[in-house]
Amino acid sequence: YIIPANEVDYHSQEKNSCYVIFLKPNANTKSISVELCFEKNCKIHSETVQNAAELVADLCKRYGLSTDKIVRHYDVTNKNCPAPWVRDSSQLAAFRKKVDNLLGNKTVSKETASTSQPSKSTGTILKKGASGSQVKALQKRLIKAGFKLPKFGADGHYGDETKQAVLSLQKKAGIAVDGIYGPATEKALQIVEAKKKKSSSSGKKSSYKLPSGIYKVKSPLMQGTAVRQIQEALSALYFYPDKGAKNNGIDGYYGPKTANAVKRFQLMNGLSADGIYGPKTKAKLEALLK
Repeated sequence: YIIPANEVDYHSQEKNSCYVIFLKPNANTKSISVELCFEKNCKIHSETVQNAAELVADLCKRYGLSTDKIVRHYDVTNKNCPAPWVRDSSQLAAFRKKVDNLLGNKTVSKETASTSQPSKSTGTILKKGASGSQVKALQKRLIKAGFKLPKFGADGHYGDETKQAVLSLQKKAGIAVDGIYGPATEKALQIVEAKKKKSSSSGKKSSYKLPSGIYKVKSPLMQGTAVRQIQEALSALYFYPDKGAKNNGIDGYYGPKTANAVKRFQLMNGLSADGIYGPKTKAKLEALLK
């Protein structure tokens, strides 16, 4: 089966058993998993490996990832998976090389590949020492996104101040911190910009009012302003009752899709995931909306 990339599947980690540093604390929310099927002889068919490599190469391009970020289920939790690659770790190295070839990479730098490959959106890499209109455009976006350049502003020169702003963005986004603007940094900046845009169009998060009491799926459905307040708060944190529907499903009715949004929120925030809105869910929503 296929889970949309913007949803969470509990596919790679149980409890707190993550051993891959860049996937901590929860590999379920910080990774995309690709499952490879075995043949009867307990080997992975070469066509399966090729298909997986093509898919992973596409994911690397889409999310600005380098192939050193490709790991086995075994690396995350010590589970014997995929067993052939656990028995022979050179198969993982061969797979990474295959993906590199599909990406057109001759070599991969673990330190810079995730942020320093040319960005699809900009067609260039920007780092300390660069200057010109592209640097100035980046600086304006950084300032607007809240990463201040108090001394020089958008002067078109990528100096220490601009590098520090990029470092701050990378730290906030949890990506490789090298002060170089590339695809992963661009994606991180886009996310910050989208959140600010949504915040400005919908008002301050702290303005959301939440009802007290218990709300759940009943017959007839619970409805009204209180339910709409719950739905709006969930949507402000990107847990939409029905993403893609009119107003993302905010309709004032506490139906199965709203219960599912509550359940997804609870799962991601350490609450009992029952899809029922109550005091604990309210408190967590309020804490995150401040």
